[in-house]
Parts: sequence; structure tokens; C-alpha cells
Amino acid sequence: MVNFVYPEEMYLFVESIRPFEVRDVGSTKWLEVHEMIIKLSQQACLELAQNREEEVKEFLISRDKLRLLIHEAYCVTLWKTRVLPHLLEIDPNPQATFLIYTVLYHEAALVSLLDVCLYHPSGCETLQESVLDLIDYCAQAVSQVIGLVSMGYHENESKLDVDEAVLTELERQKRDFIYKIGLRCISVLNYLADNVSLFHLSAARRLLVTHDIPWLMVDVLSFRPWQRKTSKGLQKFIDEKWTNVDDAAKIVKPEAQAWFCVRQLLLNAQIMENYTLNEARCKQLSKLLGLMHETLMDQLPPLIELKMFLSRLTLSGNTAKSQTLLLEDIPQIQEELMKEVERCGGFYQIAQDQDSVFLSKNKEDICAMASRLSKAYGTDLLCELEQNMDDLKVEEPKDCGAGGDGGVEHNCASCQEKAKKKCANCKQVHYCSRDCQLKDWPQHKLVCLKN
Repeated sequence: MVNFVYPEEMYLFVESIRPFEVRDVGSTKWLEVHEMIIKLSQQACLELAQNREEEVKEFLISRDKLRLLIHEAYCVTLWKTRVLPHLLEIDPNPQATFLIYTVLYHEAALVSLLDVCLYHPSGCETLQESVLDLIDYCAQAVSQVIGLVSMGYHENESKLDVDEAVLTELERQKRDFIYKIGLRCISVLNYLADNVSLFHLSAARRLLVTHDIPWLMVDVLSFRPWQRKTSKGLQKFIDEKWTNVDDAAKIVKPEAQAWFCVRQLLLNAQIMENYTLNEARCKQLSKLLGLMHETLMDQLPPLIELKMFLSRLTLSGNTAKSQTLLLEDIPQIQEELMKEVERCGGFYQIAQDQDSVFLSKNKEDICAMASRLSKAYGTDLLCELEQNMDDLKVEEPKDCGAGGDGGVEHNCASCQEKAKKKCANCKQVHYCSRDCQLKDWPQHKLVCLKN
């Protein structure tokens, strides 16, 4: 059985998660924890994909590590927005950018773990006051996605260019991660909305008043960041990659999560006392009625209640009422990180201190770091997992049907024997066994990852 983290390692990996300051990003200790975070994230996704017992989720929740994941996500956000620009001022053309990419990837892995854990009410219960920081983080992440979509970012087909300038490459990578993280944060906001009764009243107020999440979700549903038209046809964002689809009406996960988030908030009478339905909000929410077509309602029946609510709202009009004065808790994580940055002399000073780490010109150090991180990302295991998932698909129907290969025979790309299985990612190259796929991966990955 494929594993990124074995049962005997799980406790050590989870217990190793600890809070870092912005100045620590990229340090040896930070990288050690980063490797564990990556493997935990991969293992958590694997457990979900194969319907296994969710051990990663259970360990993270039982050891009260979710607040630390939020802390680390904020830490990376501050680093990439406030320190990285100074580093690129010091050296606009660094020798290697993979360590910078590693930091960006770290944030995505953290959000992935939060997404897995917060699906369960037990995960939400452990957040306590850190839920306010998480709401702020997710609202900002979703807003950034809307900003990218409004500029047409998602319509551009990403094409890898070996001659791409360093700064251009980094900007593309940053935007790719912003996109993926933002779409995951839609799910996280839905989980928080669904379990809002578990939190202090400040959480509901922060969702409805501070960030106006219903308004934000209307924008998300209007811009549809999970869908785009390309030269290859209509594509939707499925499993964190753009996939061609034949059915334009098919609902994908981020879209469903956005709809459910609006539903959970607007149909919760207890927390809606904090939400003034003024003229502007009524007009914004009424846009949803135009999106609630019959096919959508067939796929997401719980939205029938939401449609009835919105229809009544349209007829009744403005129902503004005075808001109750409420003492709010204040998010602490970002404020604590900022105080520590000030004690260190500010972001520019941190950038200067990290110069030797992120802007190193020592080729031996660069190669050693690249080798270490490559092993941490478990490329071989990912390849084996793809083959396992493809095995399941091959074993299902023996009659290939309209979408299969029928009676066409294929040869293994490695040994040239007859092959019935193909790469689960590009679906172009065939293999007779997992061993042959692993053997051919160094050559095949250049084409596979590009596609």
C-alpha cells in the first residue's frame, strides 16, 4: 500500500509542527518541518482519495495543531508579500528560485490540510479564537482570486517556457498558488459557515459584517473562477488542474461549496440578526436568482430553500434594521507576527538577513538543497499512486465504450510489451506495469508535466 507517511511516523510528524516567525522562513529547521507538512498533506489527500481512515486529520485535531497551521499560513503570506519583494530588489535575477517556490508551495500544503480537517465539526471546534484569523485569511484569499479572474488571468493557458525570465516565472507561480489557495478557501469558508454555531458570536459577525461573505460569494458565483474557455474547449478546475469537460452544467466542488456557503449563512436565522439586508445587499443577492437554473437545482437540491428565500427577499424589498452593539474579539495571529517583525528591524532587515539563504550563488549548496526537496516531494510515490488509481479505472468496465480505446492495442513505452494501462495524468503514454512506469518517469515527466 502506498504511503507518504507511515503509521509509526505519524505522531513524530504531527508533533514536529510548531510556529515559526517570518525571519525563520527558509531556515534549516523550517525546511525540516516543511518536508513533514508536505508529506502530511500528500498523505491526507491520499487517504481521502482511497476512502481510507483519515489518520492525518485525527492526529492534527487531537494534538490541537490547526491553530499552528493557520499561524504558518499567515507567516508565509507575510513573507511572500513583504519580504520577497525586498529580496528581488537585492538580486532581481537569483541563481535558483526553487527555494522561493518551496515557500509558496508550503502555504498551499497548509491550506490543503486545513481544508481536510475543517470538513469535520471536530476540527472546527478546536479552532477557538483562531477562527477569526482564519476567516480574515480566507476572505482575503477569495478576494484575490476574484481580482485575478476580473483581469482575465484564468483564461490564459499556462505554457511552460524554459526561456522565461526569473521574475516572470516567479510571478506566474505566485498567481498559480493564489488561485489554488483561493479556491480551497471557498471550501474552508463553507465549513466555517456550516459550523458557525460552534464559535463565539464574533465569528458570525466577522463572516457577515466585517467581510460580508454572502456578497463575496455572489461575486465568486458570478465570475466562475473554476471555469474557462480555451483553444481545447470548455475546461473546469477539477482536482487542482484544468480539465476538459463535455457537460457545461456539471457542478464542480468549488462551485458547490460557494452555493452552500451562501445557503448556510442566509438561512441561519440566529446569525442573520447581525446582517442588515439593505438595498445594496438585496440587489447583490438577487443576482443569484439568475444563476439558479433547473440543472443546478437538480444537482444541488438543498438550494431550493435558498431560492425561496431570495424570491421572498425580492418581493419584500429592503428589510434594514438597526444592528446590536457587540463587543468583538480581535484576531491575534497576524498581530503577533507583525510585532515580532518589528522587533527584528522590519521586513527589509529580514530580507537582508535571508540573502544568503534565498539568493545563494553556491552551486553545491543549491544542488544539495534541490536534491533534498525533490526527495521530500515524493515524485516516485506520486507516480506509483497515479498508476494505482489508473489500475482501478482499468479494472472497472472491460467494455471500453465510446470513451475507451476499444480493441486498439498499445505497447509499453518502457519495454515495448503489450500494455493496457496508461499514465493517469496525460493519458497518452501506455505501460504494462507500475515498474515500467516508474522506470520511464525521468523521461516521461518532461512531456507529462508540460501537458
